[in-house]
Amino acid sequence: MFHVKHRLYIRTELTIPGAGVAVHIAELEERDERTCSMLRLIELAPDDTIMGAAGKGKKAGAVTAPNDVVPHPSTYHEYDGLQATHLSEAEFTALWSEAQAKFPDLG
Repeated sequence: MFHVKHRLYIRTELTIPGAGVAVHIAELEERDERTCSMLRLIELAPDDTIMGAAGKGKKAGAVTAPNDVVPHPSTYHEYDGLQATHLSEAEFTALWSEAQAKFPDLG
């Protein structure tokens, strides 16, 4: 039987004591109920300025290389200081287009 993998679009804000807030926008693909594959990632400054992005084997700007497998958003409540907001595919695509304009090497 064919299994459709669902894509998720998530904004996360992780408060890091003594360091501030790490803000990311991610396109994820569900692997199972606890994990997802990271497809594309946009790193934002606290004021929502795009600082860097990664995806499809490319990385540009000030972004930490993402892990290939990450926790599923349904598990985020297990992490202290982590807030998450679901985005639409259109919202993610618009932000990814902005990242590509800022960092043409993303392709």
